Amino acid sequence: MAVLLTGCSKNNTTLVPAAGKCKPLTEFSNFNASNVTYTYTYNADGTLAHISYPPVSMAVGYASTSITQPASVRTGLTDSLNTYYNANIFTGLPTEASQWITMDGITQSDYWNYKFSYDTKSRLIQVIESTPHVATDWEYKLSIFYNDQDNVTSLKYESITGPNTATVISATGYDDKPSPYSAIKNWQLFTHAAWNNYDPAPLFEALSKNNPLGYNITGDGVNASTISRTMAYTYNENGFPIKRTNTNTNNAGTYSFDEVYTYQCE
Repeated sequence: MAVLLTGCSKNNTTLVPAAGKCKPLTEFSNFNASNVTYTYTYNADGTLAHISYPPVSMAVGYASTSITQPASVRTGLTDSLNTYYNANIFTGLPTEASQWITMDGITQSDYWNYKFSYDTKSRLIQVIESTPHVATDWEYKLSIFYNDQDNVTSLKYESITGPNTATVISATGYDDKPSPYSAIKNWQLFTHAAWNNYDPAPLFEALSKNNPLGYNITGDGVNASTISRTMAYTYNENGFPIKRTNTNTNNAGTYSFDEVYTYQCE
């Protein structure tokens, strides 16, 4: 696949990767042959305006303290999910969020609630999910651990209600290059993945300075030796990934898929 890189210049010196030098324009994934492309657009001040992706012209819009996105892909319906934060999502560090879901014209307020905690370096270290209006839902706490290079070493999920379970997902390492999303402050609030996403890779990406090289999963009911991922990268001249090849290994065998990025570079 051809990759278009806009405005990236070359010279005869070694370029040191600089966070924020390139902003993502598109992101393509062929996971499970879905062939999905995410398109990023920005406001005049450089803040993220929209992420658009198929299959039904789905688009995510942002305001200074809220995010609006489709809640389903049902053609012809106007379902939506609104997330409201208690601080500016472009410049601040929200400590609380409330998600309201509208389906078939009926809005359920405070369907999911979140509390966020940070360390002295303003790194997100804990997310607590609660669903006060859903009695049968199992709530959880996510703890996030970092190394001195500001990369996430592990994610730990612990149940708060329901069965007493814990799952730890450990990163196997990182490269020394900037993340595709390093130009987007608070990317962890915008990423198209839930806090308890079935694939933890987007959280490692969103919360880390550099690019993860893989992870392993251990926990209750999980066979750690058979659930893992490795990640290999190709970079542009600014050090940003233009292609990532992911290889998953589990009891069923091995499966690989690619993610391809294009950028607007300064």
